[in-house]
Amino acid sequence: MAAAALAVVATGAGIGVHLEHAAETARRLPPASASSEQVLRVYLRAAEAHDCAVTEALTAAHAPSSPDQAWCGQRQPTSWLDEHPDLLAHRNVGTVERRPADDNGGVAVQCIPVDVTQTNLTGDDPGTLEGWQFCFRHTADGWRLYDEGYG
Repeated sequence: MAAAALAVVATGAGIGVHLEHAAETARRLPPASASSEQVLRVYLRAAEAHDCAVTEALTAAHAPSSPDQAWCGQRQPTSWLDEHPDLLAHRNVGTVERRPADDNGGVAVQCIPVDVTQTNLTGDDPGTLEGWQFCFRHTADGWRLYDEGYG
């Protein structure tokens, strides 16, 4: 009986820690009313700080850029094909480009070009990618990263 009680206490403590971590992450997120550019700036700062919890939370679920591919740089690869991009720096945040759903496979997005210095991005040599675009879609939680890349 003591082992069962200990398991319940340990499980309850684990849930409490998880909820506390989730609440701390939520405090670092921009409000749902923030613009796509404001969300991008929070995302970029989090990526440079290797704050995986924030970059993952700001990446839309079920998107081409899914949360498990969020810029983080701190994750351990599980295979040779894992993509764990590390954003070292950014500059030249460009102007928001609005793309209607009809022009974007049924999803309306706002894309913002940024020059990023990166490493560990699959398909690219380490260095600066000029005009890398971060595209956001609006969700109930606010703007979330939907896709990224060129074009």
